[in-house]
Amino acid sequence: MTPGAAAGDLAGAGQASFPAWRTDSQGALLWANASYLKAVEAVDLEDARARDCALDQKARDDAAQAAKGQATTYTRAITIDGKRRMLRISLFPADDGASGIAFDVTEEIEVRDTLAREAKAHEETLNHLTDAVAVFDSSRRLTTHNSAFSNLWGLEDAWLNDGPTHGEWLDRLRQSAKIAATRDFAAWKTKELSHYQEPGLIPDETWTMPDGRILRVARQRQPSGGLLILFEDISDKMGLQARFKTLIEVQRATLDKLGEGVAVFTADGRLSLANSAFARMWGLDQSFLEALPEFDLVAERAILVHRDPVFWSELKARISDPSPRSRQEKQGEFICADGTSLTWLTRPLPDGATLAAFADVTAAREVETALRDKAAAFQDADRLKTEFVRNVSYQLRTPLTTIGGYAELLAAGVGGTLTESQSDYLNAIGLASSQLEKLIENILDLAMIDAGQMSLDLGDVSLAETLEVTAEIARTNSVNDQVRIVVECDDSAGIIRADKARIRQILFNLVSNALRFTGKGDMITIGARRFDDTVRLWVSDTGPGIDMARQASAFEGFADGDRRAGVSLALVKRFVELHGGWVSLASPNAKGVTVSCYLPAKATHLHAAPELDLVS
Repeated sequence: MTPGAAAGDLAGAGQASFPAWRTDSQGALLWANASYLKAVEAVDLEDARARDCALDQKARDDAAQAAKGQATTYTRAITIDGKRRMLRISLFPADDGASGIAFDVTEEIEVRDTLAREAKAHEETLNHLTDAVAVFDSSRRLTTHNSAFSNLWGLEDAWLNDGPTHGEWLDRLRQSAKIAATRDFAAWKTKELSHYQEPGLIPDETWTMPDGRILRVARQRQPSGGLLILFEDISDKMGLQARFKTLIEVQRATLDKLGEGVAVFTADGRLSLANSAFARMWGLDQSFLEALPEFDLVAERAILVHRDPVFWSELKARISDPSPRSRQEKQGEFICADGTSLTWLTRPLPDGATLAAFADVTAAREVETALRDKAAAFQDADRLKTEFVRNVSYQLRTPLTTIGGYAELLAAGVGGTLTESQSDYLNAIGLASSQLEKLIENILDLAMIDAGQMSLDLGDVSLAETLEVTAEIARTNSVNDQVRIVVECDDSAGIIRADKARIRQILFNLVSNALRFTGKGDMITIGARRFDDTVRLWVSDTGPGIDMARQASAFEGFADGDRRAGVSLALVKRFVELHGGWVSLASPNAKGVTVSCYLPAKATHLHAAPELDLVS
């Protein structure tokens, strides 16, 4: 219905579902249909006229104006049947009055509001994207863009909001040097604009920017004939891909340098990585491995090298079974058909794959066998040496005892009175016999220690007493009374837990060794001092020293090159070590010798031979 419609035209609106009415020149109601009467809550037309009912006051006022020739249309909220409805009211002149109609546009407005909210939400969503997005309509004008788009190209929002065309946008990018220069810009621009008409999907492209950035350009045609363009900065992604590719190549080259065969199988049992050693080990072609075959195909060929179906079946289970029981690191060793010894290891990886590694240990096993044989030979030789020393020592003691016994008888005058020279000879024989007997005892003790059969009889040992007794015995047995023997025992030395007999043997061996290399005017010092839980015993003399080059071997048995080193010092070192201590030797400027023994204040059976622990 238009403002120029005849008043009689409303007669057809009597049964219409929308309100329709007619008023006189003063705006008084003349006629209304049932929908109008219902809207103003009138019983009938007479009731509505009597009460001068109108949709609202503005409708009454606008009717009077329409009667004067001023047609008007507006939308306002009207309450009908207790509900708030949005009506679009149109008033227009008709004869001597005005006609009016009202359409309920509540749903239309709600839909429009919903679309507006969705459009706003869509715009906000686009602005939250880090990728630049632009939408051009069918006329190739920019209708929508996000903030990332304007930031990417450095364009003013005011210019973009004016809706430039696609071509104008490309020209602006070229003028501001935002895109890389092309030899034929016109042809490139034509190609860009042709995406509006080209059939099929538009493939993605990459644009390299003047500043070195790389953009992925994705395009999508719109149902309305427009075009959506998305720009993603993939510079970091491309850099990561390049670094990742380099890393993979480095890893592969590194794996190929390994002597161990390494392979990685995915959770579905397919080979994903293998080095050249793996190929050589199992007789596999490189081309076969590059095809990334399934595990079963690899096992079919590898079983010719290791003919154990159970092994390959269990290995497959560890690769493909996702249960925690199967996905555990395991290792073992087997011998191949050609006699090669291989160790193997399987290890689950975080991504569900499984690493399998194999190492050829044939040479190592051969070396181990040779070393075991050599160790057994050494043990046999050591046992034979110990037995030899024991037998020789026993055989030497018998004639030595006889020599010593007869020397004593002759010295006692059993064979007659001896001259002074004969007495000196007998004394020399007795001294030599005693020294030889002591040497034999030392050799036997060394043999027992080396055999692990020497035990310690631990008890309380007074160091002051032990030092005095040792000095007294040394003075008594010394043939040279012009060598002074002094004792320096610190008051803090006290009592230690040790084998008393072995401590005395240590000191006596050191003093005896010093006596053999000292003369008139020399001095021997026997000392002891405590440092917390450690006690230092030492014997020093002023006789000839030991060269620096030979001091390191002074405690080795039967050392060559220096008479001051020998069995007695070797035995001292072994006794001290049995107690859990250590020894040192000092001979500054090859003048005089000081041998120090550092012992724990409380020795235990842990320091003794291992056999003692078994017995206890």
